[in-house]
Amino acid sequence: MSEQMTLSWEAGSSNAPLPPLVDSPDMQSEEQPFVTLYRNFGPIFRLSQPGEKTLIILAGPEANAFMARHEDEFFTTREHWEKFDTTISQGKSGMSEARDGEANRKRRASSSRQWSRARILEQIPDMIGITQECSQNWQVDKGIAVHASMRRIVSEQLGRLLIGYSPGEYLDDFVTYLNTAIVNTLSDGKKAGESLESATYKRAVARVHEFGLKAYQAHLEHPQPTGKPDMIDEAIARMQNYPEEQRRAMLTGVAIGPMLAGIDTVANSLCFMTYALLKYPDILRRVQAEVDTAFADGPLTWEKIKQMPDLQGAMMETLRRFPVAGGHMAHVAQPFTFAGYRLEPGDDVRVAMTVPHFLEELYPDPWCFDIDRFREPRNEHRQRGAYAPFGLGNHTCLGAGIAEVQLMVTMATLLHTFVLQLNPPDYALTIEHHPTSVPGNNFQIKVVERREA
Repeated sequence: MSEQMTLSWEAGSSNAPLPPLVDSPDMQSEEQPFVTLYRNFGPIFRLSQPGEKTLIILAGPEANAFMARHEDEFFTTREHWEKFDTTISQGKSGMSEARDGEANRKRRASSSRQWSRARILEQIPDMIGITQECSQNWQVDKGIAVHASMRRIVSEQLGRLLIGYSPGEYLDDFVTYLNTAIVNTLSDGKKAGESLESATYKRAVARVHEFGLKAYQAHLEHPQPTGKPDMIDEAIARMQNYPEEQRRAMLTGVAIGPMLAGIDTVANSLCFMTYALLKYPDILRRVQAEVDTAFADGPLTWEKIKQMPDLQGAMMETLRRFPVAGGHMAHVAQPFTFAGYRLEPGDDVRVAMTVPHFLEELYPDPWCFDIDRFREPRNEHRQRGAYAPFGLGNHTCLGAGIAEVQLMVTMATLLHTFVLQLNPPDYALTIEHHPTSVPGNNFQIKVVERREA
């Protein structure tokens, strides 16, 4: 690893060769296809894509370290975000202008407080209540569709805690809206256009914006529904001098944002965490013991969670072992060489940021679910470029802290309330990609016993 981590780069064009060209992997054939390609070809290679532009892959801890430090210097993400932002905003957003460089840093600085973990720490009791409410109809010996159930729990948490408004019957519309926009962003040509013209997608767009407008209007009638200013209340205060039409459009977007940011990513991770705990009884017993001790000593709080290393380890190992976002796209803006190969302006790059999660030199027995990796003295995740479940550098997910709290509080609540098992008990996980990594729709659990009313 030390030899790889000292790989050189330099600015400016050169006579360096192009990266090796390899055939595109079958993304369904193995769980982490870029790991094998990294082993065979190193930290940079090109993928041939019939009928499409060649794509450059950067992978490994050296690539992660480089991108975390130098992405704004040599790359732009605007082109790749522009399509998504335009789709989501129906052409009314200038968001993609603030995806790079100084504009991105200023945007993140201004948004960091509203997306910080601190926003929801006082609402942990409410998060527990929402989880219990959404699972109250789980019956003993009845199969439970995990993905749909976790998506409902997460969406209600995001809606009620961050914007004071429940998504209710709009959840399916958000799912259609988000997934179609992502697929359109990743696709080219006629197929992408057809997806945006479908009646199902158009209905979802209308419904999602209807939700956003209702949430905004509800705040005008009853400010601070959570008892203190939430994201919409704060945005109303910031935009009070804007023309009404512009303010209404922007605040509708503010209401929609948290739902789009977390519905799939947090729900998918909760599914994977549920599977891992039920698959490995010894780990489940350790986490269960922590949960029982915490709840026996009064309400669950952030201070207690910080003293629960097994629960934290299970959350972090889920994000390592089952990453829901394996990489992000960028566009080369300035010529440079990396690991002896040249990249030129206009090259499309995918940063396969979770490849290090599966490298033996960083994580011994990387396919094993091991919740002790993150403790002293091992601290495997602290190695340079080793751990990137939420992105890299100035493109790290702003809501990462909120997501971690949701994962731990929701799982602790479910374990406190139910004895669960896989359904069937010998179920083997399948992972699908549509468009993010998700457990197969056949993933079910069942309640063996209700522990708490």
